[in-house]
Amino acid sequence: MATFVLVPGAWAGGWIWRSVSDRLRDAGHRVYTPTLTGLGERSHLGGPHIGPGTHVEDVAGVLTYEGLEDVVLVGHSYAAAVLPGVADRCRERLRGLVYVDAAPLPSGMAPAELLPAGLRETFADSVARDGDGWALPVPDWDELTRTFGTVGISDAQRELMTLLQTPHPWSCYTRGVVLEHGNDPGLPQTLVCCAMPPRQREFFRGDHSPLAGDWTFRDLPTGHWPMLSDPGGLAALLSPAADG
Repeated sequence: MATFVLVPGAWAGGWIWRSVSDRLRDAGHRVYTPTLTGLGERSHLGGPHIGPGTHVEDVAGVLTYEGLEDVVLVGHSYAAAVLPGVADRCRERLRGLVYVDAAPLPSGMAPAELLPAGLRETFADSVARDGDGWALPVPDWDELTRTFGTVGISDAQRELMTLLQTPHPWSCYTRGVVLEHGNDPGLPQTLVCCAMPPRQREFFRGDHSPLAGDWTFRDLPTGHWPMLSDPGGLAALLSPAADG
């Protein structure tokens, strides 16, 4: 048995992991699916003060107050900005890290720095126009499909996303997390590639990859939200991470 903590990406809460967490629990694992401050059922706590450091505190708090040890920490998309900070603070509580369709950010780098310039400007305009200057509204479905990839998501799942996704604090994209102990957490790390373009996948796997430490790469050919489009496949890929 292993302990998993599954961290959602932008606009989502712990609800998005339901189908994966059910499968992992059926296999005998313990699973926690925290919702980050300002999102989902905690959206009423949102504001311009929320940044990735807040979300590091959220996840570190789950590890500490639940008394969790030997944890496989899993993060999707935006959560790649959060996991390195948690590992920097709580390495002794972790067994390994799994990044789902995303890669960890170097110390101090803000997620917006990795967005294409056009998309960054589109998001910033949306925040100013429709997000009271601090919240990134959920893009419409066509933009989500064009920008991230929604392959494999059913009509019912699309309705669920439309109903439950909430605006994301924009400061989470414009601030970085400074790592006291550097970019290599000294833990096994896995990158699950889903909608990531082949060229980007090969870059991360190549000799000039910016990734630091011990890495395993896994391909799961589906859309950017595999916890919805292929929960069984994602759960199956997480099990080897639990075995180290």
